[in-house]
Amino acid sequence: MGIEQKTHFEVNKAKCIQCGMCVNTCTGMVIELGKDGYPTMKEFERYGWKGCWRCQHCLAVCPQGAISIFDKKPEDSLLPPPSEMGNYMERLIVNRRSCRRFLNKNVDPQTITRILSAMSAAPTGGNSCNVEYTVIDDKDRVKEIWKLAYDKMDLCAKKHIYTSSFSDFYYSKMKQSEKTVRKNDLLFCGAPHLFIAHEKCEGKWTEDSKVNCNIATTYFELIANAFGLGTIIMSYPSDVLQEIATEAGKMLGIPDNHYKKLIVGFGYPEIPYSRGVQKDRTSKIHRYTKTRQESSIIPNEEAAE
Repeated sequence: MGIEQKTHFEVNKAKCIQCGMCVNTCTGMVIELGKDGYPTMKEFERYGWKGCWRCQHCLAVCPQGAISIFDKKPEDSLLPPPSEMGNYMERLIVNRRSCRRFLNKNVDPQTITRILSAMSAAPTGGNSCNVEYTVIDDKDRVKEIWKLAYDKMDLCAKKHIYTSSFSDFYYSKMKQSEKTVRKNDLLFCGAPHLFIAHEKCEGKWTEDSKVNCNIATTYFELIANAFGLGTIIMSYPSDVLQEIATEAGKMLGIPDNHYKKLIVGFGYPEIPYSRGVQKDRTSKIHRYTKTRQESSIIPNEEAAE
């Protein structure tokens, strides 16, 4: 099977202006301009480092929409965000927060579908795209998992048995928060839905897999916030499901050899916020500046002033 048949790489010569932008953005360096001046794809051994990265940059970069690949047509792609998007992203980041009180209702399934569709573009190392997403999008199912896990967690706590990350002190503080902040639920904070990014971890790529999952978790949280949902990234519930309430953990259907440290609870927030907070991490920022033709780094002490 030829490369064109394998990748379905097609060039509409009636639209192509032979600019070569597709060649200059091809991560796998398998696109070249043929003798006729039009893009063509070279033979390659396999996808990844030895060939096409399946990144679709050729489709995305073409100013004329002349390239399609993997049966993806340029006219079906979303257009780049408007120039003012930076202002909106700034407000989104500053206004995001951990939501610990949710409405007891399911999120519109179409909204979840749109979020998950956008998540297909979340970056992964080497464009491996091996991260899987498990979503519990029905509040009653979440309640089933919660009850089994919560009962086991509370029973163990009475015997002073905790996860590796907890102790009497931390558990007592969390229990105290159930009276106000966490709405009688220190485990999932009453979130009606759960999202877990997970990937098989083995061999030398284990750390890369963890990073991929953590990146996906962050992307999901931001997209969910952009749709007006409340979110909370949690590690303690993951520890409970893997170390104490293992039967409840199995209800997620995630293989044991997958990294699944972070769980995102999400849903409609119960309490609206009127503004963003005003955090200052100036002392944690290291910027290189050029003064009088000399490069220097601003020390923490100076940056904090």
